[in-house]
This record gives sequence, C-alpha cells and structure tokens, in this order.
Amino acid sequence: MHSGNISIIGKPNVGKSTLFNLLISKHLAGATNKPQTTRHKIDAVLLEDEAEYFFVDTPGINFNIRKDFNRILNKNALSAIYEADVILHIVNYFGMNNDDTKVIENIKDIDSPKILVLNKTDLDNKKNKLPAILSRIPKDIIDVYDEIIPISSKNSNNIIELKKLIKGYLPFGSDGGYQGSLSNKPDEFFAAEYIREACIKFLSVEIPYSLHVEINQFENSQDLVSIGATIYLKKKSHLSIVVGKNATMLVQISKYARINSEKLFNKKVYLKIFVKFDPRWKDSEAFLNSYK
Repeated sequence: MHSGNISIIGKPNVGKSTLFNLLISKHLAGATNKPQTTRHKIDAVLLEDEAEYFFVDTPGINFNIRKDFNRILNKNALSAIYEADVILHIVNYFGMNNDDTKVIENIKDIDSPKILVLNKTDLDNKKNKLPAILSRIPKDIIDVYDEIIPISSKNSNNIIELKKLIKGYLPFGSDGGYQGSLSNKPDEFFAAEYIREACIKFLSVEIPYSLHVEINQFENSQDLVSIGATIYLKKKSHLSIVVGKNATMLVQISKYARINSEKLFNKKVYLKIFVKFDPRWKDSEAFLNSYK
C-alpha cells in the first residue's frame, strides 16, 4: 500500500484550505477569501485507491508581517515540510511573486518530492496553455519541482490527476498506521474553527483577527452534540458588532457553525455562544497552548 504525509504549503489566499477540503471530501479547514483563515496545521486521512493519504493543511506563509504571532504561524507552516513525504506548493496560476519565491527558498533543499500546483485556472478567461504559463517562470525555479500541474479548486478541475501524481510519490510498503479517526485534532478543535470561520466570513476585515474562540463545554452523546463556546474580543467596541442588532449577527455566526458541525459529527448539534471582552486573550494559557 502507498502511504505517506502530504504537506500543503504556500502564501496566504492561494486556495490551500479549499484544496485540502476538496482532497479529503470534507469541510474540515476554514476556507474564506480572506487571509489568515487557517491558523493551525490541520491533518486528515484519506483512504482511497489502495493508498493512505495523510494530508496536512498549513497557515499561509507571510514573511512581510513581522509580528510575533505571525512568526508562530510561519514556524508552524514551515515545520510541515520536514514531516512530508510529498510537498504540495500552491501558487496562483497567473504567476509567482516575491512571497512565493521566499517559500521556494525554504523548500528547495528538502529531499521530499515537490509538486507545484498552479491553482485558480477557472479565472483564466484566455485559456492559456500550460507551456505559456511556465514560460513566465524562471528555469531555476521550475527545476525545484518534480511535477507541475494546473488545477482549479473551485470547479475540481484536475483534482483526480493531482491525487494520482501524489500517490506515485508516496512510499510503498506497510500501512501508515491509520487508527480509524479522520483527524488527529479533537472534535472540540473543529467546533471552534467553524465558529472562527463564520466570524471571518460575516464580520468586517479587522474584527476576526482580533478575536479568539474557546470551547468551554463539549458533550457528545448518542443523538446530540452539546457545545458551549466563548468568543473573546480584544476591543470592547467590537462587542456590539459581533452580537449585532437584536443578536442578528451572533445568530448568523451560530447557525453557520452549527450546520457545519452537524455535517461533521453527523448528528444534531446544540450550540451556545457567549461573547466577552478580554484585551489580553493572546496571553491566555489556553491560547498559547493551542499553538505548541
């Protein structure tokens, strides 16, 4: 059986999490059109075609923001390349920029096979052929990769072909020790991520990056999952915005998170969300431990 770890890396907003969800046919990773939706490495296993694929989604790598928290995200993302049997580097189909080049500098000397994935072909109205796209990329960069493939996560174009490419580079031998769980992350993690994804999706640009979600209560019974969560806000002025007039925004956030939780857990979910002001939530033990 072919079995191995596949790390999905790249700069923010190139479609890593959308591709991750597509490859495993599950909505596990938050995927929006805003950067830093993914803060953690998220793993999931796919058993298909006599192969075990252990996919790892990673935060977008951004060397331009020098804040401590961003350094943590970069460190988490780059650590995945050293654990990978195959590296998928996701870039924009229309070409690379300096951010992509910096990612390449970090992976070029890694021995693992590397696949350059040119995403968002659906945006190419001129229907450029792959040779025309590759002609814009310097040869020394092309030579870093073992394979190059154009895809569209939006319309699933070339996803089957991508899986076949990956399988061909996975080690062959005994199974990889699949234990029966979709992911090594606990259920509480995904419950919190669905809430945070909803905040990113529905709130203005600034607010989602100054909040943190903690799960205070999680009970998984035979017919019902009961979840209690708290959204911690760094600014007091954001309280009324997150809650909304007559709690309309909080209801919208709760509904989105509950629906996605029910799809994952395959049962009814009762979700209660509280919103609190805490300017020092980034110093909390729970928050810091979540990135260790």
